[in-house]
Amino acid sequence: MGSWFTENYIFIIIALGTMTLGLVNGAFGVFLVLKKQALVGDALSHATLPGIVLAFMFTQSKNMIVLLVGAAMSALFAMLVLEIIKRFSNIKSDAGLALILSSFFGFGQVLLLIVQTTGDGSQVGINSFIFGQAATMLKSDVIFIIAVSLFVLLVILLFWKELKICIFNSEFSHSLGYKNKIINAIINVLVVIVVTISIKTVGVILMSALLIAPAVASRQFSNKLSINVILAGLIGLLSAFVGTTISSSVTNLPTGPVIVVVLCSLVILALFFSPKTGILFKVIKDKYHKHQIIKYHILIHAYHHGNLVTELNNIDMMINNGYISKEKDKYLLTQKGVCKVEAIIGEENGC
Repeated sequence: MGSWFTENYIFIIIALGTMTLGLVNGAFGVFLVLKKQALVGDALSHATLPGIVLAFMFTQSKNMIVLLVGAAMSALFAMLVLEIIKRFSNIKSDAGLALILSSFFGFGQVLLLIVQTTGDGSQVGINSFIFGQAATMLKSDVIFIIAVSLFVLLVILLFWKELKICIFNSEFSHSLGYKNKIINAIINVLVVIVVTISIKTVGVILMSALLIAPAVASRQFSNKLSINVILAGLIGLLSAFVGTTISSSVTNLPTGPVIVVVLCSLVILALFFSPKTGILFKVIKDKYHKHQIIKYHILIHAYHHGNLVTELNNIDMMINNGYISKEKDKYLLTQKGVCKVEAIIGEENGC
């Protein structure tokens, strides 16, 4: 009985941590997607690796907070380098991100190899940051994650109006007196914070999925920012819970990658089955639209020729349905027929 409570206690701790990370990553990731900076999180997550290894080399401590401070400093430095590249060179943003991602991650791998070959075994566990190891989270780690996540969410709420205006219309934001540089700096700092607290769970390689996938999935259901943020947060939270449950039920199944697989599965489902923009919905809608065009081509032809009906196929059915009326020796579209055509061709004008 004691072991049962212990196992469930461990699961609750891990689930609480991963669900918090899923919530904050999903909610904040919406802003990155809308700002067209989806790859920034990926680049910064890879850039944290040398900071983690250097923090361990200087402190000889595997304390999570110590290592995450090193990760944050490395990510901030990478962000600074990226800004310098964008400002003082003609290199495009995506090329700069690729350069940061590969160079910092490569440097981190070299440092990790040095530590592994010259260490005394105390470095064991450092490489878990590459793919993540949520199962090693402690109660203190989860408390730290919750506190930082609440801070991130609070900043989003406090600067909600400024973030929204800056993302959708930076020129209008500037005309209102908002400092876009400050807003962008806030976003960049939040990216670093969110990435830093999450890498222990999903690792530097899979970090971008936790940030971007919930936003992509929520985007299929609504165009309203507030709904997108809430829905993305819930998708991230749900995926974290399901992924943690699955990994805890199967021996040696890593939690972080399982969460990412669940997230990607939800994205695929959303892309295919969302009621507004889903691929399946579009296919059904297109087939229905083509069927409507074929069925009511008489009405459409008349609509584009002064409402005068010249084709008489199925004319009785059209008259019975109220789409066509006979006036003297002519057949004309009724108002109902006009509305029907406008509904088919997407030009409804108050019908």
